[in-house]
Amino acid sequence: MKRGRTQIGLLAIVLLFCATALTLYPFQVRAVPAQIEVIIKVNEDGFYDRNGKSFNNLIEVPKGRSVKLVFEHVGKPGEKHAFVLLFDSDEEIESGTISDLNRRTHIEFNTGESGEIYDIFCVIVECDGMEHLTDLLIKVG
Repeated sequence: MKRGRTQIGLLAIVLLFCATALTLYPFQVRAVPAQIEVIIKVNEDGFYDRNGKSFNNLIEVPKGRSVKLVFEHVGKPGEKHAFVLLFDSDEEIESGTISDLNRRTHIEFNTGESGEIYDIFCVIVECDGMEHLTDLLIKVG
């Protein structure tokens, strides 16, 4: 009987300590939305989703989110691409180069308000696919 009271007393002390600690050191738990990852397969003919369906040069993403655009080389040997994400008319983020030797690169950014549009284009001057590989637009929904 004495042992049961001691355990209950210890439990009460622990609960009281935890409650006091939480009141003295308040914290906020804020859910951070997970980063959105978009796989973009690239060859000289255009931009495709992970299933091989054309993006038709437009990708929509939600506002106020962290986005990671992953570019995958699916073109022929010797073909290479490097991309720039242009936004706010004067700011840009560059990707690395993709080729048959370096198959993946990415660009990470945070989206702004609904209606904003970001432009992605290949910066390699002698790009084999420039007649087909038109700019890819990212629209914030």
